[in-house]
Amino acid sequence: MVTILENSNFGNILRGRRQNLNLTIEQLAEKANVSVSLVSRVERNVISSLSLEKLSSIATALGLSLSDIFSNTSFDSSTTQLFNYIISLNDNDRHKISDSILTLINAKNLDK
Repeated sequence: MVTILENSNFGNILRGRRQNLNLTIEQLAEKANVSVSLVSRVERNVISSLSLEKLSSIATALGLSLSDIFSNTSFDSSTTQLFNYIISLNDNDRHKISDSILTLINAKNLDK
């Protein structure tokens, strides 16, 4: 799952691209094989998390890649590089790496 931060540009990027393509929310949802409600919530930044698969489906339906979306956010280059590496992995390796990173984050939080 991708955690979407309140100050994220995801929704703005996706809405702008959809409008540039003259697509309605309904048309985008159909192209991406997701619900109209999901597209609407993502565009309004009122969703707390979203699977990479669904985000990728929406991006692909708009002719964007995940890196297009993430490169337009305020992530530093190391974060973007890490993200691109993780999404390039197969499901099993991606799961292992994600679990390892979460373990490190949880350990760091315990030190506080």
